[in-house]
Amino acid sequence: MLLSDRMRAVAGLVQPCKSMADIGCDHGYVAMELVKSNVCRHVIAMDINRGPLDRAKRNIADFCLQDYIETRLSDGVSALRAGEVDGIICAGMGGKLVISILEQGKKLVGEMQQIILQPQSELSEVRSYLREKGYLIDREDIIYEDGKYYPMMRALPGAFGKLEWQISGNLEQKCRKSGVYVNGIPACRQPFDISEVSKGEAQRLTRVHDTYGPCLLTMAHPVLKRYLLWQKANLENIRNNLLSQRQLTDRQQCRVEELDERLSDIVFCLYCYFKNR
Repeated sequence: MLLSDRMRAVAGLVQPCKSMADIGCDHGYVAMELVKSNVCRHVIAMDINRGPLDRAKRNIADFCLQDYIETRLSDGVSALRAGEVDGIICAGMGGKLVISILEQGKKLVGEMQQIILQPQSELSEVRSYLREKGYLIDREDIIYEDGKYYPMMRALPGAFGKLEWQISGNLEQKCRKSGVYVNGIPACRQPFDISEVSKGEAQRLTRVHDTYGPCLLTMAHPVLKRYLLWQKANLENIRNNLLSQRQLTDRQQCRVEELDERLSDIVFCLYCYFKNR
């Protein structure tokens, strides 16, 4: 079974459960991995297109897993019934499509135990959507494969207020007073040492967590560090090319300021790696 490192990592984020649905299942390999590794007893492999679904069905039959995996033609979660699965996987699709699937099925998805997401784009928008809708990102991973970086996450629907964290009372009061929350959790869970929290710091924390991932930063993930350094070098190159011109237009000046903010955020994120040495 030709399962890439990226898709194996996606499967690795699934918490053992009775049943999952793989939205946009492609060849059905993730569904097969979940069953073969005894993570799930039952998986529904779903796709909006008949072609990928037929390929998945053939692959499932080749491995004699048709008693454990069913295929279903579906636009997002439209073909799922309430309570039918414990969670969904949305991997290998654009971030806007991921948000659309979650939004269209928000009532159904909101009752699930977990959702596994691996957006190919608009990552900050996906994380922002999860934060605003009360999801908790409780685990993340990032894989470098074939010259690309692939972040992924597990989120718990309606998790706000359900989990208890060991946090400092004084720091918690400062965080609450300043309104610093990431996915509904006080900022004292962040990888940064916050003694005083200003509104600007609150905005920065939210922005960097949406952009680079709260769990990836907390664990100082080594692949994320490579990504941060790679992106830092690219942004610095763009900035230097702009500044090499004799006179900047207003639009170019705005672009330089945008690059400065992004570079400042990257340096801020890299701090957690030096702190954890």
